[in-house]
Amino acid sequence: MIYKFVSIMLCVLVVGCASYGKKIDLSSVDKIQKGVTTEAQVKAMLGNPMSVGITAEGKKFMMYMYTQSQTKASTFIPIVGAFVGGADTQTQTLQIWVDENDVVTTYTYNTSNSELNTGLLSQ
Repeated sequence: MIYKFVSIMLCVLVVGCASYGKKIDLSSVDKIQKGVTTEAQVKAMLGNPMSVGITAEGKKFMMYMYTQSQTKASTFIPIVGAFVGGADTQTQTLQIWVDENDVVTTYTYNTSNSELNTGLLSQ
């Protein structure tokens, strides 16, 4: 009986968590200096960005993003999960603009926490 319980709990732990991207190190973000830090230095601190783009005005930017989602334990409770299931999600985004010399002109960092309710009572 105990082995069955442990097996089920291990499955819940494995299935109950997902992440996308690489966590953004805030101490590295604090080291970015407008007009001083280069694109190469940013990549050395944070790795390659998730995406790179160009605005309509021709400004180059790099986007870093990390999302982690943890399924609520109540989701896995038989019957109860159908009413109160869901997940808690944390997202970090860092967008960095660089000039024609590949020097940082500005950047924005955001973090958000959200709750996704999937049960029948989520409305």
